[in-house]
Amino acid sequence: MSAEPAVVPDPPPAPKVAPLELARLRGAVHAGLFGGSAAPPRVGRYELLRCIGRGGMGIVYAARDVELGREVAIKLLRPELSHRDDERLTSEARALARLSHPNVVSVFDVGTYEEQRFIAMEFVPGQNLRRWLDAPRSLREVLQVFVAAGRGLHAAHEQGLVHRDFKPDNVLVGDDGRPRVLDFGLARPPDVAGAAPVMPPEIPAGVDPLATMLTQAGQVLGTPAYMAPEQHLGEPADARSDQFAFAVALYHAVYGVRPFTGDDPRALALSIVRGRLRPATPRFPVPAWLDDLLVRALSVDPAGRFPTMGELLERMAS
Repeated sequence: MSAEPAVVPDPPPAPKVAPLELARLRGAVHAGLFGGSAAPPRVGRYELLRCIGRGGMGIVYAARDVELGREVAIKLLRPELSHRDDERLTSEARALARLSHPNVVSVFDVGTYEEQRFIAMEFVPGQNLRRWLDAPRSLREVLQVFVAAGRGLHAAHEQGLVHRDFKPDNVLVGDDGRPRVLDFGLARPPDVAGAAPVMPPEIPAGVDPLATMLTQAGQVLGTPAYMAPEQHLGEPADARSDQFAFAVALYHAVYGVRPFTGDDPRALALSIVRGRLRPATPRFPVPAWLDDLLVRALSVDPAGRFPTMGELLERMAS
């Protein structure tokens, strides 16, 4: 009896950003072979110069605003995000555009290109916080950068915006040394206080715990390693959820490891919802007040955390 042929699943559809990136690369290759300069692809009035990042929400380009003659960053949202709640995306982008704070990446414009949403933002030469932390740093330097990034989070919270995916990759440390937080909740509406819990998110075994997760509907769940217990349980997220993620990142910066461990994403989620902090040896002598701050901010119950990011930052700066 002959074996049945194996069923090979269809490959996932290519993202709609691919044609733009392909056009940019073809132009660069043509210019390299034959000389001259190829016209860069455009999204509205923005010329796409080079790809500078990819993530769970989309692809980011360094671009030139041909009308204002300045360099900007253009984020093209993934198609499944672009097709959701267009009015709300515009409303949140406008709220961010009104948020002027030195520790938040400025949003200049929001629009649509071939049925795909894009966001034009401040271009920040520098590196993300994860890479910044790879270099030797003193505890004082680490705390200064985290306090500044926390001020950006707090400013957004005061405008009613919740990040839901705070992590070192979403903080840019400019060449000027100033950290700026980016990617504030543009892929999910604010959670309603008192809303009934939904089914906990299903995290497949092979998911990277450090990568942003999306639902099939295109909603951002967060990054498993930084998600608060309430996010893992399918409960509403608020500013205290951002505080938890902030504390996970700060714990990692101070201790060299993240506060929760697990052999796979599901085991990691279980450690988080049970509050199982791993024992670790700090990189620096850690004052008792900082250790107490981290334990409180990492409380399983949101009510056990600091009432606001502002109060946590006051404790850090005192």
